[in-house]
Amino acid sequence: MADWLPRVGASLIDGLVSGIPILLGYGAMIGTAISQSANDSADDSMPPLVGVVCLVGFAASLGLGLWNRVFRQGKTGQSIGKSILHLRLVDSATGQPIGAGRAFLREFLSGIFNNACFLDSLWPLWDDKKQTWHDKVVNTYVVQSV
Repeated sequence: MADWLPRVGASLIDGLVSGIPILLGYGAMIGTAISQSANDSADDSMPPLVGVVCLVGFAASLGLGLWNRVFRQGKTGQSIGKSILHLRLVDSATGQPIGAGRAFLREFLSGIFNNACFLDSLWPLWDDKKQTWHDKVVNTYVVQSV
């Protein structure tokens, strides 16, 4: 079973990968606001293009997150972060990747459990099988890969 720290690292890498497009959108918005305040512009409204850039960044972040954590991880057992840190998500009975449907359910439950109680992310620290609650519900393990 994979240790807690590499799992956290993989999650941080995955968050960075999917967060880059929305950060670019926010950067455009902040840059425009700074530029407008420096010019003492009487018009405080954001140009429509900045709104479009933010929406495209949000959509791209959502799409990257779904591709990486649901489709890629469901098919191969590895998100980008897990791949970099040599981890793999597998079915507890077969040791095989779990498919996109279960990967989506796992991510959905992770979001619910972590918003309700942060203990879900910490649970592998003292669990015998090093599973989070969402791993237990979906019957998965995160393991070291070679």
